[in-house]
Amino acid sequence: MHKPPNLYEILEVSPKARSAVIKAAYRCLVQECHPDRNPGDPGAGARMSLINHAYSVLSDPAQRAQYDQKIGVSGIERRGSGLASNPGQEQTGKGGRYLRRFAFRPLD
Repeated sequence: MHKPPNLYEILEVSPKARSAVIKAAYRCLVQECHPDRNPGDPGAGARMSLINHAYSVLSDPAQRAQYDQKIGVSGIERRGSGLASNPGQEQTGKGGRYLRRFAFRPLD
């Protein structure tokens, strides 16, 4: 029997991820996997459909709670306060000013 894909794995985020991280991951994957950016890839449309479905479920708090309960990760504590920092804001560093970039990293 075929196991359905995990929505968190599709968006490449942890089940503990905040909604801001899920949104950023979605936007990044859309830029990378969109069929218009991959004209020679016949599977790009199917991958984009999976990404859109995963985001539609995980971006809605009620649907996400229901999905979490279904896969057995309900009751976990989300990381962070839910307030996103401003990653595009210029900050002062050792070498002067630099632009802080968003980076995906394992959360577990």
